[in-house]
Amino acid sequence: STPEDMTAFQNRTEETLVALTTQRTILNVKKKRRRKLYTALADVESLAEAKKLYEEGMSGMEEEAARYAEAVSVLEKGAISREVLAREKSDLYNQLAEINREIRSVRKKLKMCTKMLEKMQEMERNIQKIEPEQKKRHKAQASR
Repeated sequence: STPEDMTAFQNRTEETLVALTTQRTILNVKKKRRRKLYTALADVESLAEAKKLYEEGMSGMEEEAARYAEAVSVLEKGAISREVLAREKSDLYNQLAEINREIRSVRKKLKMCTKMLEKMQEMERNIQKIEPEQKKRHKAQASR
């Protein structure tokens, strides 16, 4: 591989990283827009037992029951079924996880590419130092 090949690879990899970062930003915006619904969905799931205990008369569950009722209200106003919302949330989080894995992989490639370019430049400098010395030796040996 030539330094030009490595630079071209590095440029393509940086473009890939920019595209992935843009995708991640878009997904994070979607997640943020739905945060209230996603939180309500999680609250309904996690507080269902507390609500049941509250209805059975157990004291100390008032706050949890109120949070459950608020979460149910938010979901009802959202006009999306819980199943669809849960599937959407799961898909979104899976997409984010996949993109984050890809970003980590691309960053590793970029780091390796940068190190290789630095090493190639160092080797080139060493070669340029050594070549004149070898030419002098060859001339000295040839003149004997």
